Amino acid sequence: MLLKPNNHKLIFISLGVGILSCLFSHSVIAQASKENLRPASMGKLGMVASANPLASLAGQKILAKGGNAIDAIVATAAALNAVEPYMSGTAGVGYLLYYDAGEQRVRSLIFGGWVPETFDADRMDSESKYADGAGHGNVMETVGPKTCAVPGNLAGWNRALEDYGTMSLNQVFESAIDYLDNGIPITEMDQAMWAVTVDRVIHYPESAAIFLKNGKDPYKIGDTFTNKPLAKTMRRIAAEGIDVFYKGDIARQIATAFAQDGGFISEKDLASVPEKVKWVDPISIKYRDYTVYNNPPPGMGIQQLQVLKIMEGFDLKKLGHNSVEYLAHLLEAIYLCRIDTDKYIGDPNYVEVPVDRLLSEDYISKQRETVIARVKKRKAYMIDKSIIIGQAQHAPTASDNTFTFATTSLSVVDQWGNAAVIIQTHGGGFGSGYVAGKTGLVFNSALDWMTLKPGEANSVAPGKAVGWCVGGMMQFHKDGKPDLIVGSPGSFGILQSVPQVAMNVVDFGMNIQDAIGAPRFRWKDELGSVPAKELIMETRVPADVRKTLEQMGYVLDTSLGAWTMTVGGVQGITIDHQTGWISGGADPRRNGYSIGL
Repeated sequence: MLLKPNNHKLIFISLGVGILSCLFSHSVIAQASKENLRPASMGKLGMVASANPLASLAGQKILAKGGNAIDAIVATAAALNAVEPYMSGTAGVGYLLYYDAGEQRVRSLIFGGWVPETFDADRMDSESKYADGAGHGNVMETVGPKTCAVPGNLAGWNRALEDYGTMSLNQVFESAIDYLDNGIPITEMDQAMWAVTVDRVIHYPESAAIFLKNGKDPYKIGDTFTNKPLAKTMRRIAAEGIDVFYKGDIARQIATAFAQDGGFISEKDLASVPEKVKWVDPISIKYRDYTVYNNPPPGMGIQQLQVLKIMEGFDLKKLGHNSVEYLAHLLEAIYLCRIDTDKYIGDPNYVEVPVDRLLSEDYISKQRETVIARVKKRKAYMIDKSIIIGQAQHAPTASDNTFTFATTSLSVVDQWGNAAVIIQTHGGGFGSGYVAGKTGLVFNSALDWMTLKPGEANSVAPGKAVGWCVGGMMQFHKDGKPDLIVGSPGSFGILQSVPQVAMNVVDFGMNIQDAIGAPRFRWKDELGSVPAKELIMETRVPADVRKTLEQMGYVLDTSLGAWTMTVGGVQGITIDHQTGWISGGADPRRNGYSIGL
């Protein structure tokens, strides 16, 4: 059921009204983040939160014109082609979790990419050519046309618009095309991302011509970035529909380029995508007073639900936010649940994924008991260092760079109560680094997130959907309506960052911006590194807490300091149904910005 715009006048709420956030925290008894860099954004007629202010503005323009959450989130997603080209785009992949107020139900849309039908593991290089910076195992060649999955973003955006939107592709692509054609300013984060991803694009002439100044230099602050070939491609898609991309002239250009350059994607692969992108039922749990929804496999969001169910058995307020007790129990819960996603999650059309068992009360209770036992053993380790705690000890090593991961999240709530959250990605910085022909489209490196080792849940195989950490996003509903929607980029850290922020809101009463700004951690549990042996922790976690955790045997990498994007770039929205106020938060660790209406 589509909810159409009503006739009352839409009024922009000034960004400055965010100061009111102190009056509308999610809980009467609120625990604020110690370093609140910015207030939450406020609005009553809608909210857009994304990883870039220009992308959020693109979505907010749509809401102001009477569009709904789906119209706005597609406009925001498309705008990221221009303002965050290293993170995601039309030839990328993603997931959408959507609540429709008219139907009063949550639906999941999976467009996470597929292995090309002609994929041949024997043609993959034995060693990776260039590190992608994400540290997820370098299982494939990490750059170039061989590592590209068949892209689903465009088909996902279009399916959502056709089924629940009120506007056309031409309308929602307007800002994206404008940004691509006329240019966007380079920010500090953009400069940093470009600096560490030059090697991913410089070896491909079409890529270097677009993404490097004069074909050789990274963009810097003060520069203006354009992608006029992609603007042309997006105009054609807006005017002719997605068939020109998946079945028409653009598809032929893409397939020709891949054939010439040694890749696998064919016209047949592209033509199959629109029919593969279908709505499915989400998975869910009960947590406190909420029903929590997430995407099903091949998304790995089940890990987030498992962690919540384990933590539900503890009095988190009594433990205290980011206390030793709280962090130790949460660290162990995440540690155990990541082993499950590594072992079980893949395309359910190819492997059996025991979702019901992994979320069952019996299994969760056993996992909770294991968490308690592991924490107890770590406390004993503080006294007797000879105790084996089931985790190798070694000196911490600094991560390569603060700016590494290449994914993005975006959330929208409209005036009718529809709520949408997307996580979409290129896989690595500028994806595969490969632009197909003259299309301006940089393609994803999604196959790099699978394994060449046969017989595993997420082993690469022709036609198989990619098993993805990007499927991990959550909607918290109470009395049948969404109270909180939240998502994050950050590689396998996605599965860790989102629960931390959610519990900051639900259990510790923080407003959404404080919940996002609070210090976080993440295990270094990338593909090929499970179970994890080391974790990154922001130094805003109190020094005495960090010292005690180290005495318990945890190996902490604090080299990235007080703030690091390796613990995610969270965007989120909360709705106060009593007052009608909507609060938006966006991560200062990246270019995140939320705008209320």
